[in-house]
Amino acid sequence: MRVRVTPGSPPSEVAILSAPNIDLLAWDQSGLELLRALNTPEEKLHLGGPESDAKTLDRHQRYLADHQPGEVEMFRIAVDGDVVGSVGYWERDEAGERIYEIGWELLPRVHGRGIGTSAAAALLNRLQPLARHRFVYAYPTPANAGSNGICRKLGFELLGSADFEYPKGMSSPHNIWRLVLSAWSPPA
Repeated sequence: MRVRVTPGSPPSEVAILSAPNIDLLAWDQSGLELLRALNTPEEKLHLGGPESDAKTLDRHQRYLADHQPGEVEMFRIAVDGDVVGSVGYWERDEAGERIYEIGWELLPRVHGRGIGTSAAAALLNRLQPLARHRFVYAYPTPANAGSNGICRKLGFELLGSADFEYPKGMSSPHNIWRLVLSAWSPPA
């Protein structure tokens, strides 16, 4: 993996290359269009349903501000220059310990092509040398075969399942996947 950074460049000019034709691009103003494209009943099936436009705009504003390497970062996933999804990590508490949570979304037209796995692996590669916490967690619903498959392929350990409130006001079961970041290496 290479990181392409021009000294003094803003986050929008950073590209992290993980696999041929897949780039992680820092969040910028074009991310709002992506969030709106991802905000469909099909895409939000495992995330509590579509958000209001106000919530989508709020999410976009947070993602623009969330660029603190080692703490929180959101990226747009591009394949051959076409933005097809997002991936990011953020700090939170789990069982009294500070951890990272990772999440991703892809447009339905690119599901099943390994893009999510490659993008999440690139993000873990980026985070690993910056990390201040031991664990990375992911919480897909049990019915989300694609996201559970990404966790499995990347070497996360399935700890079990529990009810989580997400989005606010909606409780549903989620699988609890955990990865020891310092021991992780990209899949072959």
